Amino acid sequence: MKITASAPAKINLQLSVGALRTDGYHDLVTVYQALDLRDQVSITERAEGMGVQCSVNGEFTDGVPGDETNLAVRAVKLVAEQVGVSCDLSIDIKKAIPVAAGLAGGSADAAAAFVAAAELYGYGGDLQILAAQLGSDIGFSLIGGTALGTSRGEVVVPVMSRGDYCWVIMSSTNGLSTPRVYQKLDQLRDEGSVRAPLQLQPKPELLQALLAASPTDLAKHLSNDLQPAALAIAPKLQRLLDAATDDGALASIVAGSGPTCIALAKDYEHALDVAARITATNLANRVLVAKAPAPGAELVSKDRN
Repeated sequence: MKITASAPAKINLQLSVGALRTDGYHDLVTVYQALDLRDQVSITERAEGMGVQCSVNGEFTDGVPGDETNLAVRAVKLVAEQVGVSCDLSIDIKKAIPVAAGLAGGSADAAAAFVAAAELYGYGGDLQILAAQLGSDIGFSLIGGTALGTSRGEVVVPVMSRGDYCWVIMSSTNGLSTPRVYQKLDQLRDEGSVRAPLQLQPKPELLQALLAASPTDLAKHLSNDLQPAALAIAPKLQRLLDAATDDGALASIVAGSGPTCIALAKDYEHALDVAARITATNLANRVLVAKAPAPGAELVSKDRN
């Protein structure tokens, strides 16, 4: 049996970061949105006792592990453990989401692997509970759309949103370590150069813009508390943000922990125009256009060998 599932990249329309917790995480309030930029994960049964084999291919493969540290591998093993069966699978990951880019590509792979493994093994439990054990963004990758994330991001509930939004995705050459960006944020706050939010809560104006289906209003309320830390580590990203708005984008921010930057356009044609202008600057190594919101992790195909 071969089962294929896919899951979307994510962006954060709002990412508010609280103080460092005793467990090493930070409390978050974030408004997620899923993009129609998707990774695919295929799992194929192997003979009993052969274990798990993982391969990675596609547009973005650098730095993606093919061993048991891969989140997709951990996801299928976790489902097999819940069902009480031996996990003997071949896993093939097709990457279309840039790696170490703040777009939750690894979380998308895990979410797709959860859906595929649940189908294969007939697991009917709550995948959200399993997702929370592996990573902060996996729960959102499962549901997609637009959602509010709290705690460390793993507690997600859908958010009412109307209309479509078009984004220009601007990938930088070098990845940024998420833990390093959070550590830099803590340092900047300790030094007093960056303030922590007084309250962790979703912005009412941002939620209203989503209800109104207004890209122009949404652009006014995008925010990312990790952006100062990402720019402190990679100051060249500021040139990319400035270039996007100079070339007509409604707004631009760092995506998650970076180094990818995202720019909001008026519509799809406008996004293509901004993307072409950014490409001409050579400030990004890859420029993509994506629509949002997109569905969460879903089954693509189920074939018997």
